[in-house]
Amino acid sequence: MMTYDRNRNAITTGSRVMINGTGRTGKIIAIHADGLNAAQLRRSKTVEVEGCEGKFEPVELIRLGLH
Repeated sequence: MMTYDRNRNAITTGSRVMINGTGRTGKIIAIHADGLNAAQLRRSKTVEVEGCEGKFEPVELIRLGLH
């Protein structure tokens, strides 16, 4: 599944991201989008980031380069 970060850059599983506000970085290991449309997906805690506990909203993330 593809969605967009806070700067409207495309992010998918495997993208390296930084979590806004904490500065922690990691790789997206899963995006849980079952039954959500694009707008709901972007504003719901659906993204799991390697090395970070919990799920994050795509708008909380900033893509770091391309993978």
